[in-house]
Amino acid sequence: MPIFDVIIPYHEKDGDILPYCIDGLQKNITGIRNIYIISATEPDIDEGIKWVSEEAFPFSIKDVGTYINSTNHREGWYYQQLLKFYAHRVIPDLLPHHLIVDSDTVFVQPVRFFEEEKILFDCSGICVAEYIEHMRAILPEEFSVTNNLVGVTDCMMFREDILRDLFHRVETRHGLPMWQALLSKVRPDLYDKSGMSEYEMYFQFALSQHPAAYKVRQLRKSYGVHLNEIKRTDVDMISFHAWFRDWQTGQT
Repeated sequence: MPIFDVIIPYHEKDGDILPYCIDGLQKNITGIRNIYIISATEPDIDEGIKWVSEEAFPFSIKDVGTYINSTNHREGWYYQQLLKFYAHRVIPDLLPHHLIVDSDTVFVQPVRFFEEEKILFDCSGICVAEYIEHMRAILPEEFSVTNNLVGVTDCMMFREDILRDLFHRVETRHGLPMWQALLSKVRPDLYDKSGMSEYEMYFQFALSQHPAAYKVRQLRKSYGVHLNEIKRTDVDMISFHAWFRDWQTGQT
């Protein structure tokens, strides 16, 4: 089984969850070399966890805002997608396989990400038509036909050569850096909503253009509110989304 690195894009809203996210990875995922945290300021993390400043990236959240004219701060949601896409270009000596995990997600049971030579993709069941529309605006031929499975989840194993291929095709077609090309094709009426998905784009691209690399499976997932839920044994992972926690506790 290949050794891989883990990347966690982090925002302070998930400060209470991050230690459990890291602990769940260390206890339940085999094959990890390094864990990297990407954030604006260095969080209080254990020794051995590596921090990557957002300043190392070739764009800022203000740059994203020049494309995504949002009235509800939604540019941050688009920004974190770009951080995931660009991590392989920014982090020195990153391994070719790297697992991206959302900072509000906790693995509560052992999970494999490889089966023999194939990487295991997680999938979900909610198709968002706007994501497919955006992908086809980016690469019409590659995304003319998409898989009926959905790749919008809370973790994804990336492979560097597939990312390089995706970047090359997008930048060649549009004559722009990848991040600018992606943002330029978001529909204006979706600036305050969800007009693109990095996970769905990579998922569909890998399955259509590199079908021998991946196999699809479905992890057992749930939303969580209280941290004692990490004791559950009926799921593989729990996502403690801030919006869900606030909604459940009546704060929104």
